[in-house]
Amino acid sequence: MMLVQNTETTITTDTDNYHEQKRVQINWGRQGGVFLAYAIVLLGYYGIVANFIMYQGNDVWLSFTEMDRTVLFWTFNAYGQTYFLPIILLFLTCFILTYKEEIPHYGIKASIWVVPLIIVEAFVLYSLMFGFSIAPIIYQFGDMRGYFHILILIATTFLGAICGMKTKQFVNSKRNI
Repeated sequence: MMLVQNTETTITTDTDNYHEQKRVQINWGRQGGVFLAYAIVLLGYYGIVANFIMYQGNDVWLSFTEMDRTVLFWTFNAYGQTYFLPIILLFLTCFILTYKEEIPHYGIKASIWVVPLIIVEAFVLYSLMFGFSIAPIIYQFGDMRGYFHILILIATTFLGAICGMKTKQFVNSKRNI
């Protein structure tokens, strides 16, 4: 340890501990929550849709090759059959992502990234289930229903994030009174 003293400042350096210090520090409490929320949405959103769509009322499971191929890209068609659970899951996840943040804009930004992840997951699932083709691009971007689906996802994420932000502001204002 070397100590350099000056009339203005004192600088202490320790060359032994220099390489042991962490250079990058990740707050896993915040990032871990975001990754967990993304995993819940990615697994839960299509998991709920697939379980309700592939199961018929007469206790018969459909093969994925027999199901409607557009359900991955136009999930709003399945909301009624799934009791709106996927959209509620998306809303609650975005609400919690924003509510737990001290700076609401971080939560809103994290919530917005859920929409492209859901769209990419639809392409990946379609490719795994039915093989590579041009059909997913046509379903998502060549039909107005694809854009309507994106609009529903964006509106739900914004609504969930804004509700989370406003609820946090309301709770903080009540605490300050």
